[in-house]
Amino acid sequence: MNIVILSQTFPLTPADGTAHFMYDFARGLSCAGHTVFVLVPFHPRLKSKLFAGMHVTAFRYIYPDSLHLLGFGQTVKNDQNIPWFIYLLTPLYLLFGTIALLKLVRKKHIDIINAHWIVPNGFCGALVSCITGVPLVITLPGTDVYLATTNVLARLMARVAIASAGKIVSNSPQLLRDLRARGRVISYGVPENSGRRKKHTGVVVATAGRMVPKKGFAMLQEIYPEIEIITNLPITDFRKKLLTVDIFVAPSRRDSRGNLDDASLVVLEAMAAGCAVVVSDLPGYRMIIKNGKNGVLFKPNDTHAMALEVERLRASGPLRKKMGRNARNTIAAHYTPNKIAATYINEIYTH
Repeated sequence: MNIVILSQTFPLTPADGTAHFMYDFARGLSCAGHTVFVLVPFHPRLKSKLFAGMHVTAFRYIYPDSLHLLGFGQTVKNDQNIPWFIYLLTPLYLLFGTIALLKLVRKKHIDIINAHWIVPNGFCGALVSCITGVPLVITLPGTDVYLATTNVLARLMARVAIASAGKIVSNSPQLLRDLRARGRVISYGVPENSGRRKKHTGVVVATAGRMVPKKGFAMLQEIYPEIEIITNLPITDFRKKLLTVDIFVAPSRRDSRGNLDDASLVVLEAMAAGCAVVVSDLPGYRMIIKNGKNGVLFKPNDTHAMALEVERLRASGPLRKKMGRNARNTIAAHYTPNKIAATYINEIYTH
């Protein structure tokens, strides 16, 4: 099967930790024996030829190259605000992204278009799907849903995309409800972390992720002012760092503008590393974590409940280790890139 993944972000190199889940997703499909093409907007530091097992292509949509400011985490400031220049660049992105996708679909005889982020990529995918008849699958990571429910232009594009999509997938049932769309809940995957956990004195409590309000770091720092927030590391260093963490806390929330953080990939990475995870009780996490077995859920925005769970785990080494082992087993059994790819192939792409 020839599959094109249309994404607005991707790691700039295989070692880059940013949006590495997209590379893992593409690798899962490639390892299953399919031919995978990845189409992304231009970025001056993207090293397309370094990605083995797939064909990564970037499309330009403006001159000079320094004005390529869409995608790669640049589009929505703090995952809340759209800078004014985005409105000027978006029509160009839509035009040249659609043209690039159409050429790729026709030239490579693509069987499935999988657009990640319903806006703008779902809209581009919808146009090409209508022209070529190639089935469209849309995957919703999160902030795209926020835009599609709060911005008039994004809402219109999302409606066109939904009407054209054969399947819609999200890592959170709440995101599907927010969008008022029917779809399947399938997480992105993370590889097993086979590294040995580091022995040390004391109990290390940490979190990780981008510094945006929906991650809930401000709430976490109210209780643990000195907590380490792991961010901006190469992917190998990030995964090694998680092997030193005993308790991983993810106080995900819906921020003041309505943007929801749910089923974050950093939690799955922490589980793969054998951390005892303490996370907000949100619908996406609830599908991954069995409370008290492979992690702990607490009421979102409840600092007291969060602190109680952290301190309970801090006081019991055997309980931390048991949850960490169960977490690792959960990832190995259900959430590796190969497992996620098999689900997409068998239940999404071929139906």
